[in-house]
Amino acid sequence: MSSINAFRKLPAAMVAAGLLAAVGAARAQTLELAMPPAIPQLDGISFLVLAPEVYTVPNGAGASLTVQANAFVSFGGQGAQSSGAQGRGTLAKKRVDAAKAAGLKGETRASTPVPTTSELLVGPTIRVHPGDTLNVLMANLLTFSVDQGDGFMSSDVPHGLDVVNLHTHGLHVSPQGNSDNVLLSLYPVGTDQATIDSCARHMGDKDLCQRVAFDYSIKIPAQHPAGTYWYHTHKHGSVAYQLSNGEAGALIVQDPVNGIDSLPAVQGAAEKVMVIQAIQAGTLQGASASASLKITCSGVYGTNGSTCVYPHGSKTPVAVNNVNGQLSVNGQLSPTVTMRTGEVQLWRVVNATVGSVVPMCLVPATGAGATVPTPYVLTADGVPIHRPVPTGGPDLPIALTAPAPNPDGNGVINNELLLLAPGQRLDLMMQAPAAAGTYQLIQPAGAAGLAMAPPTNPGNYQLVSTSGTVPAADTFNPPVLQPTMASLCQPGQGGTVILTVNVVAGGGYSTALPTQTQLNALYTPANLKGTAGEPTSPTQGVVFGFTSGTYASSTGGASVVNGRPFTPERPQRILALNQTNLWGVQSAADTHMFHIHTNSFQVFRRGIVDYAYPIWRDTVLINCAPAMGGGNCAFPQGLTNASQSVNNYGEVVQFLSQALDYTGQMVMHCHNTNHEDTGMMELVEMVAADQATPSRHVHMDEPVGGPAPAGVRGAGHPDHTPH
Repeated sequence: MSSINAFRKLPAAMVAAGLLAAVGAARAQTLELAMPPAIPQLDGISFLVLAPEVYTVPNGAGASLTVQANAFVSFGGQGAQSSGAQGRGTLAKKRVDAAKAAGLKGETRASTPVPTTSELLVGPTIRVHPGDTLNVLMANLLTFSVDQGDGFMSSDVPHGLDVVNLHTHGLHVSPQGNSDNVLLSLYPVGTDQATIDSCARHMGDKDLCQRVAFDYSIKIPAQHPAGTYWYHTHKHGSVAYQLSNGEAGALIVQDPVNGIDSLPAVQGAAEKVMVIQAIQAGTLQGASASASLKITCSGVYGTNGSTCVYPHGSKTPVAVNNVNGQLSVNGQLSPTVTMRTGEVQLWRVVNATVGSVVPMCLVPATGAGATVPTPYVLTADGVPIHRPVPTGGPDLPIALTAPAPNPDGNGVINNELLLLAPGQRLDLMMQAPAAAGTYQLIQPAGAAGLAMAPPTNPGNYQLVSTSGTVPAADTFNPPVLQPTMASLCQPGQGGTVILTVNVVAGGGYSTALPTQTQLNALYTPANLKGTAGEPTSPTQGVVFGFTSGTYASSTGGASVVNGRPFTPERPQRILALNQTNLWGVQSAADTHMFHIHTNSFQVFRRGIVDYAYPIWRDTVLINCAPAMGGGNCAFPQGLTNASQSVNNYGEVVQFLSQALDYTGQMVMHCHNTNHEDTGMMELVEMVAADQATPSRHVHMDEPVGGPAPAGVRGAGHPDHTPH
């Protein structure tokens, strides 16, 4: 089966431990949401240092978790803000210099004691401005045990868990060289030269195979939409594993002239950065009760060990006993945000989960009928939302409401923005009601919007997110009780608390909201809808699906785009610069999230419903329906219609896009990263309009000294200077 949410039977001791807090459970304490630290910096260089550490994950509704994870070290603990990014940058540089001195010798990787940290299990926040050059030194100080996987050189099977790179998700920047280049592989301390040589033969370019540390230099155009983006490691074959370790953080583009930061209401509001993650940590069978939870290949990708590549023909790894399925915010479980009555805060929300769709609505913690906080949308995926100012209505941004069944063009936009899919972001002005109260952001039952039927096997169960084939004795498929749109955002809905908002009486805080007129004056990419170059029929088509009932494994099967699994040998799609393309994207099975690097796109139709106005996105939810996708569709009636059978075959999402400013190779993929790691990705090349064929890519078996592709580092052509 494709990536599903299932129940795995738990030992009684684990049930008693209560790792997951149920909705409505008594809160053991109030855990005020802490902000991620700023990225360490020194002399204009930002440091992203990956290292294994033992983290305490605080829990506002129960016992904290102790998790061994591979994440970005901020060199300062939860109070790191006070020590300053410059001072923490000095510590980072010393750590990286020492690693370079030892690691470049090609020493054999060995297990070393993992230190305990007081840091949050979330990446530090990066802030930039249009026209900046983001200089990042990324260092890979990871080590792995056999239990965690970490095999090499397998294209569409989970592998290479300690190999990383840097993706600046949503930024319109070059995908080449030392910019947003996800074809590059950064190997860890102690990697031997034979492995580097093997990588060079596999990729056809030795510059794509780096060791220990790599200097990124990412030039941001002088004109760039200002809003919330994010960054994460993006090594194909291990992205879901890396996100499950918390290898992600917010990347905020601020523009005091043409961005939301120029608006007085935004300037006066308290800012809350919220990175929502799924830290899929479990205990190994036979581990002591005091042992740290670990994040393993089989724990992330499923219990079928054949889906994970283990090094050097090693023995079967120790099985994972359970998986924590609760979503965290900034490395904290069930935290609280305190607001004053009438206060307006700026919420910068990132969905950095592997595959969980989060409805961005707050519901009363107890009872019904209370006035809930209202989210007003400023940007989607970093781009300000332009729309007509309502005639006769308030001149305010879009106010999100509960999902609209049978929606019109405005209702489908509400549904589009409300359901925050993996990879998506929202900048919200969250307005507290006039009366005090307690409200909750809920992870729907099933973690991706699926409401589970009761298990057929008796016993205690814990919600997990998994992939691959799971033994029938311990699991079941959820064929029936899936939510309609109207069932979400209602008091008493099933699920788990992600975040609590506690509104208390008080004053002295900002209550201002920006106007839609002000938003309409902010910079966005040039409109494509209704222009002379708009195609009248689709020019690009995508169908997400699977070649069999299992993920790609040693016995076959794959996650595919248009029937093909990913290959790095040559581009599967060519986009000509400055040409407007009309895309049609749908799912043959399961729920997916379309994401393409480098260029955003304008969504204007879902199923048979036209949007009242187009919305810029870089990631969009692609739903399926039971007629095509069986019982594993997040919303069986889709986001558009609860009754008409014409929409019961999976909604075709249509949008317009242009490849602008940059040539070279990048990728398009499903942002359910379980799917991406097992093949649901395409290599895409952007070419000059007069170039008829893509650049040649070296064959996988050619020696390093043989023919090489034009250009370097996965790019066929030099950069065009962005304008």
